[in-house]
Amino acid sequence: MIEESFEIALDTFKHRKLSSILTVLGIVIGIAAIIGLLSIGTGMQESLGEALEGMGSDKIMIMPGSLEDMSGFAAMTTDSLSDKDVEIIEGISGVKMAAGMLFKTLPIKFDDEVKSNYVTGISAEKADIFFLEMKIFEINEGRQYREGDSNLAVLGSRFVDDVFEEDVNVGDTLYIKDTKFKVIGNLKSLGNDEDDSNIFISLEDIRELVGGKDSLTMVYAQVSNVDNIDSVAKKIEKKLEDKYGENTISTMTSGQMAEMMDGIFSTVSFVIGGIASIAMIVAGVGIANTMFTSVMERTKEIGVMKAIGATDLDIIQIFLVESAMLGLLGGIIGILLGLGIAYGITLAAGDSLGVAFEATVTNELILFSLGFSLVVGIISGIFPARRAAKLQPVEALRYE
Repeated sequence: MIEESFEIALDTFKHRKLSSILTVLGIVIGIAAIIGLLSIGTGMQESLGEALEGMGSDKIMIMPGSLEDMSGFAAMTTDSLSDKDVEIIEGISGVKMAAGMLFKTLPIKFDDEVKSNYVTGISAEKADIFFLEMKIFEINEGRQYREGDSNLAVLGSRFVDDVFEEDVNVGDTLYIKDTKFKVIGNLKSLGNDEDDSNIFISLEDIRELVGGKDSLTMVYAQVSNVDNIDSVAKKIEKKLEDKYGENTISTMTSGQMAEMMDGIFSTVSFVIGGIASIAMIVAGVGIANTMFTSVMERTKEIGVMKAIGATDLDIIQIFLVESAMLGLLGGIIGILLGLGIAYGITLAAGDSLGVAFEATVTNELILFSLGFSLVVGIISGIFPARRAAKLQPVEALRYE
């Protein structure tokens, strides 16, 4: 009887093509959202996880402001720290080394084009540690500037070929705030647009450009024992707050950064799941409506089947198979569409935005999506199937 139910369902789809297409559309949208958006989110999460892993678990980021009110991100625009603070941090027990950085958005001229771009200043001594020892940044071509060098620049990977119409290569000259700089190197991609679009110059050069004296935007610290990183971070925060006042300094460890990113992606996944669930509920209502309509249109047909011996269970099975197939068909199309969306956005992000990540589609996600769509189809078909089964043969045969 199962095989006959499939044949009846396929025959129904052939005669009601438009209705079937419109019915599965909601399932397609819901499953495409689940596959497309969750696979993109998972891919980005893995990419950031790899970047944090490459950075190491022994790093602490020290910024001005309080993370509780999000003003800690003022570190990207304010210069509240100083060289003296780096010395204070390096003097704290458990700190292996500390490096100050100064971020500024400055006009960059190359050929006849002028663009505003992030410029990061870090001393040559500390840059060697960042580039070689800490491996936060890795040279792709050329070299890093050295102690005593001036007016030399190292470019992020995306800056090389995306910021200006012409590629900026090692040996080229550009102007930062009307001051001539020679490009001596470029970096391997870090996987995010902001870092990969950066220009790195010496701390002395950027301070000369902006008149920053001994100002710093942010300080990175490396601990000697990763097991003590949380206690060291608290010591740093307390020491600097004794100097600047309560809630004026924020610290974030590598682990906290990873937790923050996980929290963000969990929230995004929850929202995506909510959107997809709404689409699936709408789709379920659509399937139920289609099945109720099918019961009405096929009332006489049901009467004939019951008159020649079909049981209530046979009728229920026929309609449940039909609704399950609608759900499964929508799930399959939705998965294919979701995969197309995910990989399309991956390519677009890499080509246009310079964000390096790959959508991650797991077998578990595909199986869940198929199962979810099948369950929605079956549940949506239960009540129409029961209604069909309750029809009396004599009344059904009289129905016009």
